[in-house]
Amino acid sequence: MIFKKVKFFDGKNLKGWELFIEELCENNPNGILLFVAEETPFNYKKIQPLLKKTKIIVWGGIFPEVIFEDSSYKKGVVGCSIQSLVSIEIVQNLHKFNGVLSKNIISKNTEILFILNDGWSNNIPFLIETLYEISGKVMTFIGGGAGSLKNVKRPSLFTNDDLFANGAIIAGIEGYMSVGVEHGWESIYGPVIANEVEKHILKSVNWESAYKYYKKVVDQDSGMKLGSDNFLQLSKCYPFGILKYDKEIILRAPIGIDSENNILLGSEIPKNSMLMIMKGDHKKLISAAGSATEQAKEIFIVKKKTLPKKALIIDCITRALFLEKMFEDELKIIKEKGDAGITLFGFLSLGEIASYGEKYIELYNKTIVIGMGE
Repeated sequence: MIFKKVKFFDGKNLKGWELFIEELCENNPNGILLFVAEETPFNYKKIQPLLKKTKIIVWGGIFPEVIFEDSSYKKGVVGCSIQSLVSIEIVQNLHKFNGVLSKNIISKNTEILFILNDGWSNNIPFLIETLYEISGKVMTFIGGGAGSLKNVKRPSLFTNDDLFANGAIIAGIEGYMSVGVEHGWESIYGPVIANEVEKHILKSVNWESAYKYYKKVVDQDSGMKLGSDNFLQLSKCYPFGILKYDKEIILRAPIGIDSENNILLGSEIPKNSMLMIMKGDHKKLISAAGSATEQAKEIFIVKKKTLPKKALIIDCITRALFLEKMFEDELKIIKEKGDAGITLFGFLSLGEIASYGEKYIELYNKTIVIGMGE
């Protein structure tokens, strides 16, 4: 059993926090993982003494929303007590990451690397590539980006010791977890070449202004005029897709334009990537969530010969923005495909991290990741 307990708390007062942490500490878990919704009145300086008092490793992140059972919440906390935590590695100043990580994070019994990162940081692809290289064996990678679409500078990662921005927390965990990954978006235009890129800033495609090129396609397909005043409203329907060598498409969310009319993406892309412009259909995205659930469930049953009891959902915030009220239908299909008795929990993310089996670890946008365990 990886998750001994999964609990939800509204986060409204300090006394409630104390009782919540005490409940998660029952039966002496090896770690406590917290997902905090960004509108929760979360005062780290007041809560830190409670975390330190536990004498247990506590870590977590602040996210646009958290998920518990059949709902998502802009205020509230999901807490998980972890039975089989091995170790924690903190990466500060991720923009300066030099590729050096301690191999002590991975023991002979480590089967899962759970990664929380600041969704606004650079070098996340470099970090996960490094993790893949040092892992030395088949294991599950799963995680996602913390942070806010409203306040990009807000520190969003924390442990017993610190609240910080521009970093990552990597947890090595014993125990098995299966993973399913899907997005459901379809290509409508491309490929084009991302010939001028700076980390997550897309400057030009096919040797033309990226914004002008993108605007032309979106205007024509949507029948509307893309501009700075409605950029996120329209762009949430039209992500970019990186066309990989195996024809898989890894999505990138356009989240804004800068003062020079460059497109800001939710995560980095490599220079000279082949890009598609994608389009979403509500029913196909919901169906994709069901497919990801079925993937994870089937893999788990084959491996463990039993049904999973917990489903960790890491779902891009821009998917929820696109689905709007139909986001509840996505949670319903996950519950339906998972099993009536399965516990759903997780968060809406700024980027998703996943791999499974021998598949290479990837950084996604606009994608749903389902992790299933006991």
